[in-house]
Amino acid sequence: MTTARSHEAPAAMIDRVASLLQVFDGGHRFTLAEVSRRAGLPRSSAHRILGRLVDLGWIERRGFEYALGIRMFELGSQVVRRDGVHQAALPHMHALHRSTGLTVHLSALQSGDVLHLERIGGWPEKGEGWRLGARQPAVHSAAGRALLAQLDDADWPDLTYPAPATPGGVRTETDLRREIDRVRDHDGVAVDAEGCSAGVIAVAAAIGPAEDGLSAALSLCGPAAAVPVDRAVAAVRRAATDIWYAAAGVTRLRGRPTRPVHAALPLAEALTAVARG
Repeated sequence: MTTARSHEAPAAMIDRVASLLQVFDGGHRFTLAEVSRRAGLPRSSAHRILGRLVDLGWIERRGFEYALGIRMFELGSQVVRRDGVHQAALPHMHALHRSTGLTVHLSALQSGDVLHLERIGGWPEKGEGWRLGARQPAVHSAAGRALLAQLDDADWPDLTYPAPATPGGVRTETDLRREIDRVRDHDGVAVDAEGCSAGVIAVAAAIGPAEDGLSAALSLCGPAAAVPVDRAVAAVRRAATDIWYAAAGVTRLRGRPTRPVHAALPLAEALTAVARG
């Protein structure tokens, strides 16, 4: 009995810490009372755990409010930046932002959501779903639909269908399958015209084929009244392909991919190895 309890206590504490940290999903600041309520923890327990996390730098305290600390940022950055696709994407994302003036996201499929791993550009200034580190339901996101379109339907993660923000959003599996068909008909490029957010058009393409083990997508978003959709589609498709080649150590010559002479692996295997770090 004593042994069983000794194993349960650390697990229970880890669960409490995890529930507390998940309160801060979204980058907001919260008071002790808000953290306690959102985490479902007694106020005394929340206060004790927060105090220790502040000492470790995982949480920061300003006045009576708490937020994620710099140490959490450092750890998260290390996870993202070890990814070869992320490293390969950055220069292309900056170039795409300069050439289009639109905001560029690098996103990954995480269960039924897309997680924004990188963002270049400042618009939209509002809208929690578009910030760096935010999640959006995959069914509502152009990036999510571009990634789902690569998969057989049987391989889709468990998807949810929360109420869309606009009348044009995806509401049912039937709506989603219709959108996925459109993506597949347009060479893997997904276009979301104010379905995810009012006033926003997003265009996305997956980076590399699904069999390469990648689950990242590149997207452009901008004001609905100002985005030249055809140009955005072409730009995203080209940049996603360039990132795919770059992640595998491949260069382009006169519009055709060529593998460096020192690369011994086939392209798919090389890209998978790079992506897995």
